[in-house]
Amino acid sequence: MTLAFGLAHDELSPKDVGNGLSMTVTARTWEETRLLSVAADYSEWLGPDELAGWEKELRTAAHSLAAATDLGPSIGVPGARSD
Repeated sequence: MTLAFGLAHDELSPKDVGNGLSMTVTARTWEETRLLSVAADYSEWLGPDELAGWEKELRTAAHSLAAATDLGPSIGVPGARSD
């Protein structure tokens, strides 16, 4: 999942991941399920305390998914930030 790698490697922000997921994405592994579940909790109405916790949980899920797959960061990340 390129969104997980983008977040795990600081190429995407947590908001980029939350906004970049399609509701038709299907998870095949526990790690994918966890990332999708956390990402789905994103809302523009999250308060600052909630947002910080959500971002931390999403980063943790992304790192877990990135570590559990044989894909590497060279797969390319659509919409990767250049800053």
